Amino acid sequence: MNFKSKIVLITGGSSGIGAALAERFKAEGCRVIICGRDETKLAAEAARMGVTAVCCDVSKLEDCKNLLDTVHRDFGGLDILVNCAGVMFQYDLPHAPDGAEKIRTEIEINAIAPVTLTYLALPLLQKSKAAAVVFVSSGLAYAAFAPTPVYSGTKALVHHVAQCLRHQFKAIGIQLFELLPPVTDTPMAAEMNAGAFKKSPPEDVVNDLIKALKAGKFEVSSGQSKQLRLMSRLAPRFLFDRMATALDKK
Repeated sequence: MNFKSKIVLITGGSSGIGAALAERFKAEGCRVIICGRDETKLAAEAARMGVTAVCCDVSKLEDCKNLLDTVHRDFGGLDILVNCAGVMFQYDLPHAPDGAEKIRTEIEINAIAPVTLTYLALPLLQKSKAAAVVFVSSGLAYAAFAPTPVYSGTKALVHHVAQCLRHQFKAIGIQLFELLPPVTDTPMAAEMNAGAFKKSPPEDVVNDLIKALKAGKFEVSSGQSKQLRLMSRLAPRFLFDRMATALDKK
């Protein structure tokens, strides 16, 4: 895939992997749009990187429609959609006083939003000569992590949806990629008790995706996610139990 002058929309682009992706796509010669919910932070990051910012809460249908209308109006099309927005809460559900709110938030942003936005973006993407969609899921799509029950579930959903849409999109000429990062050194994971897991630099994760996009490799397991993928096939129960007790290993 040649990135020169491609129009790229990145959700969750004001921090973490999303921001690192925005910088890299910009460096590759793309025209980049980032979106996020925090208007002040979004504007500051966009100014720093020299990209376009659109304030958007991807969990809200009207915000998604307005986002794509803005992209169409200001850029005339869309070549690459990167669904990177996400939230993660680490909690013991029976003892989480705000559990109901956390459950809904994780499902709406991590699972419903990327699939919905992808669907809404299809008319724009189909006009591109080299369209692609990227779902940023997680290595936890391969193996559930007990301290993040709903987050793990949403990433497994995205993983399966990505496989199905990859097959469906062949008929309309859209390539679908999935990036499965390991625990990454980002603001989202800053308060996470990662235990035995090592946090990867976001730049390493981004490098893996860019290489995959250029090579046409559709499922991208980055860092420790490669081990999770293998172990989930060889010894799934052992892996789950080992991960569930990983917090005891400092």
